[in-house]
Amino acid sequence: MTAQSVILPLPSDHARFIVLRLKDLSLPELKEKIEDLLNTRDRLMTQHPNAEIKTAVAFGPELWAKLHPQSPEGFKQLDPIQGAFEMPAVPADVLIHIASQRSDICFTLSQAFFDDIQDKVEVLDERVCFRYFDGRDLTGFIDGTENPQFPDDRAETALLGTDAGIFKDSSFIFAQRYVHDLEKWKRLKVDAQESVMGRSKLESIEMDDDVKPENAHIARVVIEDDKGEEMEILRHSLPYGDGKGEQGLFFIAYTKNLAIIDDMLEHMFGTTGDGIHDRLLHFVTAVDGAYFFAPSEELLEEILED
Repeated sequence: MTAQSVILPLPSDHARFIVLRLKDLSLPELKEKIEDLLNTRDRLMTQHPNAEIKTAVAFGPELWAKLHPQSPEGFKQLDPIQGAFEMPAVPADVLIHIASQRSDICFTLSQAFFDDIQDKVEVLDERVCFRYFDGRDLTGFIDGTENPQFPDDRAETALLGTDAGIFKDSSFIFAQRYVHDLEKWKRLKVDAQESVMGRSKLESIEMDDDVKPENAHIARVVIEDDKGEEMEILRHSLPYGDGKGEQGLFFIAYTKNLAIIDDMLEHMFGTTGDGIHDRLLHFVTAVDGAYFFAPSEELLEEILED
């Protein structure tokens, strides 16, 4: 089995994330449009071999049940959270992750998918994202510092294993868009920003536990198992925004275990019972959220041919 092409490589400079509901689009029409997307991708890869063109197509739980008689263990809808801050859940049918070193190629692939079906689907989001300086979020801090870097480690983190049977080398996805209040954020001095994050701004060095605030971002989202081992996820998040207008982060993570995401979110939004929430939430707002399943290349091909 083979993971879909966008999952394991390091993020490209440009990405486009499409989140939609089918509305009036039939399953045969959806399959045809995914084929159009993938055929266009393959053609562009031949024409532009250095553009690092990669994709993933993923499905929400309700749609997956219509596409395949079996479901991977642990796949479910994201539950909303009402803690110190509200975290909405907005279920969707399809997520498409397009990445490349060129923004025009990301656009062309989106165009290939939407051609002739614009009025048949409900687009919840089509987010154009970009790499910001040396992999930083718009807050100025390096994003994805905790990501595994070596290919084997990235695969171990993101992909279902042989015990998953036909779902081997598939992956779960958590996608959630955050809107940043950068004016409020910029009013903090750098040392105060570092206390919110729990790491240094320039070098991205994590604070020692004895000085790191217990409500620092990294203190809330780094989850450990019973043995004290960090439970990792594979982030592909990228910033988005206009000079005048909304600015933020499209958070997307690939994982073999959605329970890790559940745990992270409960720690962030303050529903673990310890009375602590992630201080970063005073500066960023979650506006949606959903779980998806990205089948392996072979399983995706099987679904499209069915």
